[in-house]
Amino acid sequence: MVTIDDITDLHLDSSPSIALLETLEVSHSLWPIPIRIVTNHADGIEAMLETGETVYFEFAPLLINNGTTSDDLDQSLNITLGDLGEIVPPLIKQIRASDNDEYPQVIYRAYAFDTSSMTFAKDKPIDIKKGLFVEQMSRDHQATTFDAKTPDKNTVKTGRPYSPDYYTDLKGLLA
Repeated sequence: MVTIDDITDLHLDSSPSIALLETLEVSHSLWPIPIRIVTNHADGIEAMLETGETVYFEFAPLLINNGTTSDDLDQSLNITLGDLGEIVPPLIKQIRASDNDEYPQVIYRAYAFDTSSMTFAKDKPIDIKKGLFVEQMSRDHQATTFDAKTPDKNTVKTGRPYSPDYYTDLKGLLA
């Protein structure tokens, strides 16, 4: 039996019966409970969080696209939730009505699930993306689409410009 400790093990060493269950948790301080959704298990699942707490994720049609990989520490997900306008819009109205400028927080978790035994191959998530915030959102009568991103990490300039104003020796090179 192959042990699955992380997402790499799932892709490189797992058996064909191991499936990736992707979950999403969206929370806000004004909401009574977070939205917890699993994308590919029609009955919903009870799963253990990384904290050891067991919670229920309900099924909803969900498409999760990872953003581009870059070297600037930023992570992003593009998420389309087929909620038919029933789940997210009322909660967003609640935020807007309170004139609150806090963004909803998003946590992505992936679990290894053994479809042959219908049990988790590992109790806790094998991949977690935390610290994501809903930044842009659009919706129609079929779905809500939003981008969840980390706050920009590389927007603050550090140091000083490499110019003759600061480094007088450069003036000789420019002449």
